[in-house]
Amino acid sequence: MPYSSIRTTAKEYFNQDISMSCLPDIIQDLGLYYQDTKKSIMQHLLANKFIHADETRINIQGVNQYVWVFTDGKYVIFELTETREAAIVHEFLADFKGVLISDFYPGYDSVSCTQQKCWCHLIREINKDLLESPFDTEFEMFAWEVKNLIVPIMRSVQKYGLKLRHLHKYQKDVKKFYKNIILNKEYESELAAKYLKRFIRYKDSLFTFIEVDGIPWHNNTAEVAIRHVAKQRSISRIFFASVMSNYLILLGIKQACRFQNKSFFKFLLSGEKDLDRFGSRRHRKYAAVK
Repeated sequence: MPYSSIRTTAKEYFNQDISMSCLPDIIQDLGLYYQDTKKSIMQHLLANKFIHADETRINIQGVNQYVWVFTDGKYVIFELTETREAAIVHEFLADFKGVLISDFYPGYDSVSCTQQKCWCHLIREINKDLLESPFDTEFEMFAWEVKNLIVPIMRSVQKYGLKLRHLHKYQKDVKKFYKNIILNKEYESELAAKYLKRFIRYKDSLFTFIEVDGIPWHNNTAEVAIRHVAKQRSISRIFFASVMSNYLILLGIKQACRFQNKSFFKFLLSGEKDLDRFGSRRHRKYAAVK
């Protein structure tokens, strides 16, 4: 919400007059208060078997910077960097032993952990190029072969979930696809050649989800988590550096509450710093006594 709307809401619901200049101070104070909550969320993320990552541009006092999100679908952390260089990803995942799930931004490629590239991004791009090049029969053939490979796998995921015992059988189909369609092949179509290179480059990170149990095949979770930043960007237009880091701490907690079906508002009112303890039976009993 814009600051003016927050001020109006505070007056309407709580009969509190808050000056516009006070609101950044409130955000900063809350961000500092929940530093330990962010550290706890980070520990949970790094202990998980996979982490989704994504990034988006944001305007900080007239200068473009980037917000990065890291999430496992339960916990969320946001970080701010001045450029799109992926140093923050390397730093955050320095000791991570699980699987990084991301789109095809090259900055993620050199992260030294097992990776899974997002099939949703790949399928969207192929479909877009098909629509824009309806007479490229060679690329149409290439896309048809990709479809024949991935659709049965996706049907199995839909039916059985991300269980390795149901997905590992498709490894032989992947090998056949690479032998017949990718390796040692040349295409006259520029689009087919482009995707040929992509399948070669990401051979080891396109099919991790059929080799490791419980790994998602898309990065939609990160996109959902970071979408709020895009919405806030359209509302606020410009952010201030003095507020942004603490705002992102609060946003990470808010999105974690959303993923866990917990009330962010009630979490703030509780004074609790431990997101896991908040909402537990023990916490509810304590709050009732208090």
